[in-house]
Amino acid sequence: MLLNAWLPEELITGGTVLWLIIALALFCYSLLFEAFYCCYTNIRLSWLKSWLKPLHALVSALPLLGLLGTIIGLLDTFSVLSHNSSMSISDAISKALLTTQAGLLVSIPAMVMLWKLQTMVEKMDDNHAS
Repeated sequence: MLLNAWLPEELITGGTVLWLIIALALFCYSLLFEAFYCCYTNIRLSWLKSWLKPLHALVSALPLLGLLGTIIGLLDTFSVLSHNSSMSISDAISKALLTTQAGLLVSIPAMVMLWKLQTMVEKMDDNHAS
């Protein structure tokens, strides 16, 4: 257990917020990939249109969850300062930064994919209208 000697368990498991970010990202990416598949096969345009706004809201929630993890990590940092806990200040700050990084790493590519999907749906809608 050499890994546990220098990393606290919270950083290894990531905490609840990190798992929530991962679960929401997996859900968003599965919907995005299914939507891209529908765009390339020109099927289910109504399904695509109905999921664009909810998908945009879900993808926008990813960095906000990272911010929530940052706040929780900073609260842990202040707790460490006030109680002289066994957890070091750098461990608490790294926990905060880990969730921020995860939220941004999964949301930025998803936002780019969502932008591309919206332009594809607009083109498909124009082709079906004419």
